[in-house]
Amino acid sequence: MKAFQIIFLSLFFCLIVGFESIAQIPQPEEGKSLIVFYRKKKMSGGAISFNIQDSQRTYGNLKNGDVIYVNVDPGEHTFYSKVLSEDAITLNTEAGKVYYINAKIIVGYYAGRPRFEQVDEKTALKDIK
Repeated sequence: MKAFQIIFLSLFFCLIVGFESIAQIPQPEEGKSLIVFYRKKKMSGGAISFNIQDSQRTYGNLKNGDVIYVNVDPGEHTFYSKVLSEDAITLNTEAGKVYYINAKIIVGYYAGRPRFEQVDEKTALKDIK
């Protein structure tokens, strides 16, 4: 009976306090910059996905709650996505640094529109968890 009470209290405590998970972000490759594109999991626009791309290639399809890691050479890079409308972000990156891009969906009348916003590490890790 005492074991049951301990288990019950432990589960109750976890539900009240909640689990704080911390996102595990990899380090940039040697001599590269790491760009972390992520979408915070939300109901609004959740069914919409879009590609992360630059002039040379497509890096992946970003769905609701997903994260895409892109290692690039230091310098200026422009990334964009297009659904029915397009958004782009240009970053001037430095070797060994990590950049966080919150890729939001702005829900419109006919379709969602991608919107890129550079955020700080603390905000990104909180959103990604």
